[in-house]
Amino acid sequence: MIVIVLSCAVHAQPQEKTFSVAVKQNIKKYNTLSNKAYENGDIEQGQFLFDTLVSNQLAGTKFEDYTLKRFSGGKLKLSSIKKPIMIQTYSSWCVMNKGEIPALNKLARKYHKDLQIVVVFWDRKQAAKSLASQFNGYIEVCYANENYKKDEAMVATLKYAIGFLTSYYIDGNLKVISIKKGALVQTPKKTPLKEAIKQQFDVYNEALSSLLVKSGIRKEILATH
Repeated sequence: MIVIVLSCAVHAQPQEKTFSVAVKQNIKKYNTLSNKAYENGDIEQGQFLFDTLVSNQLAGTKFEDYTLKRFSGGKLKLSSIKKPIMIQTYSSWCVMNKGEIPALNKLARKYHKDLQIVVVFWDRKQAAKSLASQFNGYIEVCYANENYKKDEAMVATLKYAIGFLTSYYIDGNLKVISIKKGALVQTPKKTPLKEAIKQQFDVYNEALSSLLVKSGIRKEILATH
């Protein structure tokens, strides 16, 4: 009697790379190159290096399911949002662009059914309280600080490795779509407020529209806003 044994190899599915792991693997090389570029005054090259880091290494990774502290009280877990997210990070000591908060408030009203804007201040609660109160109810305003033990990992990655003034564009499954570092547009202080709001609104609106399209939200839906 001949016995034939059939064996089936079980192939483990490769684990999706997380954002923090991708940052750890690539940030040292990026910092070396970008520091050299900025020391030489080559701002354009510095921006190119960051955009390359994002497109080649960070886009497509899984953003950590951070739990944030709301200024209004309670906690916000990113996975509970269930729609695309823009996370905008600030520090209270950094002067915000003229018209930026009104523009974000306007955008939050426009897109609230399709995405969530989350503002994170790298501060203790009291330090950013006055600025936080200027955002409307469509925006989740939160805070995080390295002095809070549960914030250490998030602060190390988002504030110190990437930078304190950064915009993160993430789809409804917490996949990183894009990241923008620094102010999206610099508005001169002498610009009339109405024009400053329009400038800020237009730049953010383009980025948010792209996030929704890349997240599978149809262009026809965007056209109805």
